[in-house]
Amino acid sequence: MKLFRGVLLFFLLLLGIFLGIYANSEKKQVKEAVVSEFNQLKNLDPDTVQQYLVSEGLFLDASTSQASSSTIEEVASLFFKDFDYKILTIRTGKTEADCSVQITTLDAHILSKDYQKEYLTEAILATANGQVPQDTSLEQRYLLLKDLIQNRTYQTVSNSCTIHLRKTEKEWQIQKDQNLKNELVGGFISAIANPYLLTPAETTDIYFHTLKNMDASQMYNYLGLTGLLDNSDENSQAVAAALLDQMRACLDYRIVDSQDNGSIATVNTEITSFSCTEILSQYNKKTDEYLSTPEALIDGPQGRLEKCNQILLDCITGNTATQSQSIPLTLINDGVSWKLQSNVQLGTALFGDFNISGSSEEDSSE
Repeated sequence: MKLFRGVLLFFLLLLGIFLGIYANSEKKQVKEAVVSEFNQLKNLDPDTVQQYLVSEGLFLDASTSQASSSTIEEVASLFFKDFDYKILTIRTGKTEADCSVQITTLDAHILSKDYQKEYLTEAILATANGQVPQDTSLEQRYLLLKDLIQNRTYQTVSNSCTIHLRKTEKEWQIQKDQNLKNELVGGFISAIANPYLLTPAETTDIYFHTLKNMDASQMYNYLGLTGLLDNSDENSQAVAAALLDQMRACLDYRIVDSQDNGSIATVNTEITSFSCTEILSQYNKKTDEYLSTPEALIDGPQGRLEKCNQILLDCITGNTATQSQSIPLTLINDGVSWKLQSNVQLGTALFGDFNISGSSEEDSSE
């Protein structure tokens, strides 16, 4: 009986040693598979990089267009420039294994917000340049991403992730699912696809910041003033141009606060533009002075009209006074991003409300 127990213990010991050797061998193979893959990524191997940065990788909502291999490789060389990793633990089964890894990537959350801001800015400017809105090609998206990483500084962040492997024909293979791709690019994929990545306040800020920096031609297009300039008489065109110049010179804004319920948001803003009240006050004062002179009588109806038009233009171009109005703006989230809705009050805040009246019934009608 003692002999039997001794033999049993001996075999159990041998089995434990065998299983330990087998487990260590499997863990070694899993580690080798992970190291091989990640070293290739770290060394910017083109074939490995393509598996993580091709069309279905970074931009899930991109069109069916493709980006060139050279562009993807350029972005990859920047994106994975500081990529690093450290294997933490390995757990193996018969055909499946998990490897916990600490990975270091650039701060993709900050990068994704910068990307989204630039993407929205370009969309607004495209409208301002008279271009028909359309989906941005995948090539353009990668070029925008490349420009951001090249010209801005992004810190690195470290996060832990779990890699799943499967054994096929005595070889361990990493399961390259969407979650792993997202982890290896620092969460950029999930961040850029988040319709709430930019807050309503941040979105409003981009609209106004872009509007503020438009040139005159872009602002004409964006605000829909081209028809006024094309179809109005020469005097009205001059007044419209002067008002736009005043607005561009005086325009400023401040976001006060915002509220949203997930689909609709209200952003309370304070808009500063030229003082319509001051311009009209000066206009009425100067026309009253003019109409009380003998010159006005001599000029006749047409002459008085031309003179009053010139006074108005001079009052606009010579104005330095500003005024501010509090305007609630509505934004709607369409499942892609927040969209600013048209607002009549905003137009009034930008251009005022010109109700010009002369000092006499005759000249008022003129």
